[in-house]
Amino acid sequence: MSSMHTSPTTAESFAVVRKGFDREQVIGALTRLETETGVLRADRDAAVERAERAAAEADRQRARVADLEARVAELGRAPVTSGQMSDRVSTMLSLATAEAESIRDSAHATADRIRAEAEEDAWRLREAAGSELADVRGSAEAIRAEHTAVLDAARARAREIILAAEREARRLDDEAARRRQEIDEDHRLASDLRRSETLREVTRQHDASMAAAATTRREAEEEARRIVDDAHRRADQLVSRARRHVDDLRVLRERVLDDLGAIRAKLEPVPGTGDDVEFDLPEEPDLNSSDG
Repeated sequence: MSSMHTSPTTAESFAVVRKGFDREQVIGALTRLETETGVLRADRDAAVERAERAAAEADRQRARVADLEARVAELGRAPVTSGQMSDRVSTMLSLATAEAESIRDSAHATADRIRAEAEEDAWRLREAAGSELADVRGSAEAIRAEHTAVLDAARARAREIILAAEREARRLDDEAARRRQEIDEDHRLASDLRRSETLREVTRQHDASMAAAATTRREAEEEARRIVDDAHRRADQLVSRARRHVDDLRVLRERVLDDLGAIRAKLEPVPGTGDDVEFDLPEEPDLNSSDG
């Protein structure tokens, strides 16, 4: 019996880069989840194939038991004793009875083995599906946490850029005012022409400083908006992929339940054993307990 894939996938912790999540890291995490889903499907198919082979073997055993019982019944219709039968007929009856008992015992053992294998496969499928669903939920929670962290970092960075631009604008204003005061003091001792030229230069520098400060602040605000919008977009894409993966797991689980139901229908009780072949189907996991 092949072993099921039950090793849990640790929730990814995505590195935050300047424009959002690390694309290669996110793609790698989703690829690993898809690979594990494929392994789960392969294990499910293998379990179904084993159960079908076991059911076919049980059918063959039932047919042999029925044939031998019919032969024994035919031999036993005539009301004669063993002493009245020939040695050959007596020997055939004994051999047929012994073979029927042997096959009945073998059918019992086969039924027990089929039941044990079916129960083990059902348990493994339930554990694997539950583990895979928990992993996807953990990844979705990690993505939401990273989403929040990226947005907070983007907002903080935007605030820092705006504050830095405002500080630079104030510094330029203060520098221009200081220079204007110095020039005014000098102008009181200079000629009217020199004073006029110097004032024009100061005014020009002040206007240039104000224009530069306005440009810096505008660029900072645009960069901040771009960072926040990009982070929103990337985070929404990651959450959408995680939700699609959860939907895929839900469809896979429903298929597993259908297959297990078909297996249970095939494993009918062996005639004369009085034993029913039963196994527990996996409980349906709560797929609505998480937004992701």
